[in-house]
Amino acid sequence: MQAHPSLSAGLPRGVRLLLEAGWLVILVKCAAVPWVITRWQIPVHPGWVIVPTVIFGVLVTAVALAWPRE
Repeated sequence: MQAHPSLSAGLPRGVRLLLEAGWLVILVKCAAVPWVITRWQIPVHPGWVIVPTVIFGVLVTAVALAWPRE
C-alpha cells in the first residue's frame, strides 16, 4: 500500500519556506488587526481586512501547489 504524498512534496524548498513565511505573516496580521482597529477606533469591521488577506493567501498557495514542476 502506497502512502499519499504530501501536498508540498514537489515544491522546491525555497518556495515552501516562502509560503510558510507568508502564512506566518498572515496569521500575525489577522491577530493584530482587531487590536489595531479597537485601539485607534477605526470605523471598519476587522473582517473587511482579514477576509481578503486570507482569500489571497489561499489563492497564492493554490497557484504554487498547482504550478507545473519539472
